Amino acid sequence: MSDANPWLGPDLAGTKGGEHTLERPGEARNLVWQSRAAPPSEAENRLADALQRIFADAVYDLPGIVARLNQVGVAGPGGALWTEASFAGELARLGA
Repeated sequence: MSDANPWLGPDLAGTKGGEHTLERPGEARNLVWQSRAAPPSEAENRLADALQRIFADAVYDLPGIVARLNQVGVAGPGGALWTEASFAGELARLGA
């Protein structure tokens, strides 16, 4: 797991926490949205980069995001064009 998050190893001694902190090493709950079990794939990195550019252009609505992903050529699952349903499904999968 250290490829995805170097702080998530079996030995947390010395990496953070202690008696005078809110978390004790090795006892803090690992929340899904805080860490990953594996590094992102190339497709996930391309999607993330595209979404950052889209949001930087102040496009926040679902139809606009989907249209921009298709416009810039970031392929959806299986290489298909994005739809609102496929985009929502992919975000749900990535967030699981």
